[in-house]
Amino acid sequence: MAQCVLRDRLIPDKSNSSFDFPRFTPMALLMKVNAMADEINVIVVDRGRKFLYLRYTDPVDGKIHEKSAKTRKMKAAQVAAGEWLAELNSTGLASSGLVRWEQFREDFRENYLRHYSDSYANNVEGSLNVVEELMSPDTLTRISEKWLSRFHSLAKKRDVSAYTVRKYFQHLQTALKWAKEQGLIKLVPMFPKQTKQTQRGAKLMKGRPITGEEFDRMLAAVEKSLVSAQVEKTPVETTTKPKRAPAASQTANPKAAESLRYLMRGLWLSGLRLGEALSLTWDQWADGIRVRVDEDNDVCLMIDGGNQKNRQSLTYPVVDDFAEFLLQTPENDRQGFIFNAMGQNGNVSRRVDTVSTWIVDIGKAAKVKVDEKDGSEKFASAHDIRRAFGTRWAKIVPASLLQQLMRHSNIETTMRFYVNITAKDTMSEIRRHVRKNQVTPEATDSEMNQKS
Repeated sequence: MAQCVLRDRLIPDKSNSSFDFPRFTPMALLMKVNAMADEINVIVVDRGRKFLYLRYTDPVDGKIHEKSAKTRKMKAAQVAAGEWLAELNSTGLASSGLVRWEQFREDFRENYLRHYSDSYANNVEGSLNVVEELMSPDTLTRISEKWLSRFHSLAKKRDVSAYTVRKYFQHLQTALKWAKEQGLIKLVPMFPKQTKQTQRGAKLMKGRPITGEEFDRMLAAVEKSLVSAQVEKTPVETTTKPKRAPAASQTANPKAAESLRYLMRGLWLSGLRLGEALSLTWDQWADGIRVRVDEDNDVCLMIDGGNQKNRQSLTYPVVDDFAEFLLQTPENDRQGFIFNAMGQNGNVSRRVDTVSTWIVDIGKAAKVKVDEKDGSEKFASAHDIRRAFGTRWAKIVPASLLQQLMRHSNIETTMRFYVNITAKDTMSEIRRHVRKNQVTPEATDSEMNQKS
């Protein structure tokens, strides 16, 4: 709680230049906030008028605020100053921008991030850790347009992608917007525009949609991936004659292999994000994403805001292929989680990072490369399977329906990543028609000119 310290010393009041002699007024109140340099002072000023005045300077924008104390008595004016200070405290204006960064992080974590998924909260916390590492902010007041430009310059020097830098700024902006809503700051500074844009000519996707043939290769490589992972974890003994590993370690766990194949088929047919798939459940009162089957055997997904990327609770349809996939499960077995990805050791994992690594290992075992940068190869992941779903359906349904299937909160995302990606398919279709009719635009023009 802020402490108000009464000082009896006199200070000159130079705000009224109409007086030739120095005029002095008592310093009434001094509010100290965590012993910071940026502090708010409520003072009583005698301006030679009917009443004394109360004054404070906003530490954020430097503006001076005054109002009449409605009394000439110093003690009564001091009481009025204390009441005004209490009013400023109650509305958050006295502490606006003066909150320590550490305290802000704690409040933001407890009152905002805890309402969201662990993965999202961890991503935001990671971005704010980078802010601390590069800029070491002490208070929210320090964060200005110039401060953000400096942070942008330092962030770009890190060995991360432009996408990651944009995420830093998106998460920081989210935190500052929450601070404004809570009255901790008055304004959210303008963020650099380049952090919200994709560099012209840069690839939109980190990976790419995999083909049907590549997906089949991944399904066939599951056992190989499990065995390879097991061999890598087996400690190497230093002996004169290396011992041969037991035959059991060279055999994939059949239940683990089938669980991973089942998950991958589900991802291929549904377009679900990996985290969504791992939380998919038959239980109608569970916290995850619930599968609902109506009396007509139509299937839809009921997604709570905590499991939805756009944080909205919605009901989504599924395509017939995925509906048939789900309905293959007998009614008596429709309980609990639908996908139970299992490792070679037989343990089921619901950690997105763990299962994601397993699928990338499968992509590597199948030699399905989706990107390469600076000599580093990137192999197919669960998200590349999702991209394949979006690309397939982009050829069949309009963008508005594809947006629903992909569960994008903004149709611009659908248009940017999936609709325009079919340009090559459009060219292939044009060439097919040209070959079929054995005609070109130039030949058609020539024929018309001859007739004329």
